Amino acid sequence: MMRYSYLTLFSIILISSLFSNEIIKCSYCSKKIEGEYYYLDNKKYHENCYKDNIIPKCSFCRKSLTGRYMVNEDGQYHNDCYKNHILPKCSVCTKPLEKEYNYDAWGNKYHSYHSYGKGNCSSCSRIISERTTGGGLTHFDGRSVCNICLKDIVDTEYKIEKSRKRVLSLLGELGFENLPIDVPVSLKNRNELRILMPENPMVSGLTNSSYSYTEDYYGNIIEEKSEYEIFILDKLPEIDFDSILAHEYLHVWLYMNKLDYSSQITEGFCNLAKAQVYKKILDEHSLIQLSKMDDDPDPNYGHGYRIMNQCMDYYGWEKLIKLFKNNQAHYCY
Repeated sequence: MMRYSYLTLFSIILISSLFSNEIIKCSYCSKKIEGEYYYLDNKKYHENCYKDNIIPKCSFCRKSLTGRYMVNEDGQYHNDCYKNHILPKCSVCTKPLEKEYNYDAWGNKYHSYHSYGKGNCSSCSRIISERTTGGGLTHFDGRSVCNICLKDIVDTEYKIEKSRKRVLSLLGELGFENLPIDVPVSLKNRNELRILMPENPMVSGLTNSSYSYTEDYYGNIIEEKSEYEIFILDKLPEIDFDSILAHEYLHVWLYMNKLDYSSQITEGFCNLAKAQVYKKILDEHSLIQLSKMDDDPDPNYGHGYRIMNQCMDYYGWEKLIKLFKNNQAHYCY
């Protein structure tokens, strides 16, 4: 935020006496002064010398500054020039931002009171307004979603299957093979997800696993069956939906391989897939989401992810997958 201060310029107009023997010379041009002159800081000036050369000029309109004016690190300004042309403008209402203000991840600056409306989009983090996002809505589960994200949400079976195809292709490239293509994927609002996972009220995805078997007359297992179901937060734009689905598919992979690690290792590992979706796109939205992951204070989704990310950078995907399969993920610590 710009720092500024007010200054006030005082000058006095005096008249030289025609009957005085004293010769008054202009402190700027050194010529004799007759009649009115300006007196400032113990110096005397012709009116034109003063107005054209001594009095400070506005850095915006270049006109003379008199009385109270604004000064910041870039210049000095008439109050109106500073307010209307120098101060940053609110991205929501376009009025000058005269005091402290907020800004979102996209560089939109806005008065703090605009946060009390719909606020920021729960997906892209933009401040929601007609000017910045074309509006938006407040979901009944409390989330705000902007119209930019709403144009791209995954909300049909067809879109879910397109997302699954993209995600499984990406995970296959990383080395995760034989992931099932028929895992049911259901959309849930945040209230429904909280019921399914009350210990994590901000959960965006969840994978359930069930195991059943059949025994013969002698108690020998003759048939085993594992089933999985994925639940994902609704009203997510395509890229965020893909990232959550990739995260949940790594949970499926861990279940398939009967790998049981701590929550920090598990969630950190699964978040690698989430990050990989963003890293493949690397648009501004992706970079913002990756930054949020890097700054996440959560011990599992944040700290666990950063540890796993360092481990992946060190070992690479192929060796990291082998470490997990061999129950050696603790090597990452």
